[in-house]
Amino acid sequence: MSVNGEGTNGEPGDRQSKGTAPSGGHAPDQLPVVVIPHRPWVAPTIACLVAAIVLLFLLIPGVLRYPAALAPEPAAFTPAPGAQAATNRALEERIASLRRLLDARVCVAPDGYHLPDGPAAAAVQPQDRAALPAAPPDQTRVPPQSVPENRPFSGSLLDLLDQATVLVLQTDAAGKVQGSGTGFFVAPGRVLTNRHVTAGDAGRKIHVVSRATGVATAQILAESADGEPGSPDFALLGVPEGNGANLPVPLSFAPPAERLVNVITAGYPGMVLNTDGRFQQLLRGEQTELPTAAVTEGVVTAVQSGAGTGMVLHTAQITPGNSGGPLVDRCGRVLGINTFIQAREEGRMNYALAAADASRFLAANNVRVRAATGACIPPSGTPAPPPAAGAPATGTPGAGQPAAPKAE
Repeated sequence: MSVNGEGTNGEPGDRQSKGTAPSGGHAPDQLPVVVIPHRPWVAPTIACLVAAIVLLFLLIPGVLRYPAALAPEPAAFTPAPGAQAATNRALEERIASLRRLLDARVCVAPDGYHLPDGPAAAAVQPQDRAALPAAPPDQTRVPPQSVPENRPFSGSLLDLLDQATVLVLQTDAAGKVQGSGTGFFVAPGRVLTNRHVTAGDAGRKIHVVSRATGVATAQILAESADGEPGSPDFALLGVPEGNGANLPVPLSFAPPAERLVNVITAGYPGMVLNTDGRFQQLLRGEQTELPTAAVTEGVVTAVQSGAGTGMVLHTAQITPGNSGGPLVDRCGRVLGINTFIQAREEGRMNYALAAADASRFLAANNVRVRAATGACIPPSGTPAPPPAAGAPATGTPGAGQPAAPKAE
């Protein structure tokens, strides 16, 4: 007896698969058939449930964070139409002066400096004197008229800037530093800086760091109105006057700046502070050694009028953190207050607000500064020694030759 049997078409099991009993036997058990019903609504329902769970999760406070509202961009500063032309003219004049000095093929000493057997600076044409190399700030003596009468000072230009320039820090209520800038003493207990250095939240605190006062909390005594770049940007701070021999030295103010005048900036740019170990110690509360100001040199390239103030354009490098610092001539007299920079593809400009406008702001707030007059002629650091007895004068043609014998 065949197990599978033969179907009508000769295929084994065909009849059994159709439920037909094999010949001579009983009907086998039927295989169960499971029919799965079609439910087209299941997939959309699951998707909706997942979406609802996600939406409910996003409604939990703090899960969905919205970006902070964008602050309005500051008003763009538009340089005067002749700004670049004036700068180019100043640079062309300096190049011409340097070429004339180069053509002379002599080494010329600046004012009062002595070079053996060299011509004096008086031999240089007046229009070329500004192109002469200046002495380093640490060797340039400060004229007595460049400092207030009640603050006698004897030292170099670099010493003066170290005594007068301060680091300005702004902290929040928790004591965390929110920003920094520069300032300088204009009177005992009075520091001038930029308004945008001290501007901030109502709970902010302003601190001044200097050799004279150490770390002191400052009080904002006066501020100019907020405005666009080139408008008055001044703030007056009240600080302790200091005591002992390390008193702060207020800076005097120079006459209006002129092109090609040699200038120096002093300040605390952020990129310098970031790598200054003394500043890092200060942030940790250690005051064993305070950071010193960074200085750069350049020349005045143009003098312009801004939105209510005069502006001094110069080539001495400044960066964020220099704001509020002094721009001085080589006598240590203030020509301007470094305030902002303008950087574009075609070039870069450094801007200082004119000292005359700062002086008017200070006068309106009962602070009088010493106004210096006349051109800057710093005292010599290496004066020419008097000629020795019987020695020929230096720099005189034919000097050192033996005298002709007298006729018998």
